[in-house]
Amino acid sequence: MKINFTKKQYKQLLDLAFLGEFFGNGTRMPDERDKAIHDIYQYVLSFADRFQMDDLIEYEGKFDEYMPTREFEEQLEEYINKYDNDSFWEELPAKLAKRDIDRSGETFENGDDYMRRLFEIEAKYEEEFEKHGINRLYIKEK
Repeated sequence: MKINFTKKQYKQLLDLAFLGEFFGNGTRMPDERDKAIHDIYQYVLSFADRFQMDDLIEYEGKFDEYMPTREFEEQLEEYINKYDNDSFWEELPAKLAKRDIDRSGETFENGDDYMRRLFEIEAKYEEEFEKHGINRLYIKEK
């Protein structure tokens, strides 16, 4: 099978491949990477010169890999920063609510009661963070 791309479509594919590699393997050491993700990423990057995008992707012989340039990475920082920020504000209330329930020793007759209580506590944290950010979060000394 053959798939044809315009230069614009290939750039969009590069963006998607970079973000996929970043989120799939970005926190892993090279020997721990998901090989399937990394292999398709490398394959997509290998066509950069054919689309005159050598300014975005370089071949690094030392590692035998294609690498994004800093310029290319900077183009996608906004997506990553937004994701990180949104994830932080979604995860923080959820983790704190679960922690509070675990510490409380509350018992629940069923999963629905547990979830109701979890969402109730989570909503309080969300309201707090919406109004005050993390300005009123403190580590309590023992």
